[in-house]
Amino acid sequence: MPRHEEQATLPYGADELFDVVADVKDYPSFVPWCSGARIQREDGREVIADLVIGFGPFQESFTSQVTLDRPKQVRVHAIEGPLEHLTNTWTFTPAGDKTHVDFVIDFQFKSHLLDHVANGMFQEAATRMMGAFESRAHLLHLRKGLHKTPHPGS
Repeated sequence: MPRHEEQATLPYGADELFDVVADVKDYPSFVPWCSGARIQREDGREVIADLVIGFGPFQESFTSQVTLDRPKQVRVHAIEGPLEHLTNTWTFTPAGDKTHVDFVIDFQFKSHLLDHVANGMFQEAATRMMGAFESRAHLLHLRKGLHKTPHPGS
């Protein structure tokens, strides 16, 4: 079963980065290979979501359980679908005015063909996922800055 870890120290607060990762419904707009997301249930501590992923001619959907431990960690487990196993964990550790992010993912498809195809792309996919979340955090941070109310007299 492939396992990959990415780490980065980013110039954003842990809450801000947590919000990006926890916003499962927006994954199709920025996560590579994610073409759909439907929230079944959400209660602030857990999200159950159906996600559609595709690469090349393959497209599969699966149900994931996303456990939210604000602002420290987001854990994702596949609970139904074509994956024998999927776990990914995002851990956020404040580092002064920045945050250290640790992203770990491991998975295995039930289908040997899908597993073989995915394994060939696994390193690139994990790196692109981390980059996509980092880019999304940057974009949202910029938008937040643009929407600040100007000080009187400025």
